[in-house]
Amino acid sequence: MSAAVAALLLLAPSVAQGMTEIGAVEEPVPVRVFPINGPHDLGRNPSNRFGGGRGHDGQDMFAACGTPVVASQGGKVRKAGYHPVGGNYIVLTEKETGLDAVYMHMKHRPRVHAGERVETDQRIGSVGDTGNAWGCHLHFELWTAPGWYAGGQPFDPLPRLERWNALP
Repeated sequence: MSAAVAALLLLAPSVAQGMTEIGAVEEPVPVRVFPINGPHDLGRNPSNRFGGGRGHDGQDMFAACGTPVVASQGGKVRKAGYHPVGGNYIVLTEKETGLDAVYMHMKHRPRVHAGERVETDQRIGSVGDTGNAWGCHLHFELWTAPGWYAGGQPFDPLPRLERWNALP
């Protein structure tokens, strides 16, 4: 560690936090939480996964109907409503990543509306089985910018969900 960084750590630890050896500030790691706040199953069946042999754009995660659904990261609600296939849903553009996180099949009509801001870990709904769903589950998608059906591309959220699920 350089003498300058060591001195900064001793004299001004709040300023030095996040600094690298060469003095550049590291990008903060976005705070994430798992989107189901309660007992759940990540869906072990291959048909529940991204692709799933049927053009499935997300990951189905099973939990009891009514289990709280929370924003995995805060941001701005892009869309919220009901769709015959996705049921009650919310599309949230994440503040830190710019990704669109999509939450589908929720039990009740969304509590939030397009344009509203939500915080990380804020309750946005409950696990349900609305739309074209069999059994209570949350269908979760992640889309690159510019977002959900706006020119972005869906990608497999399972590796990230597994990491968030393992966080304390």
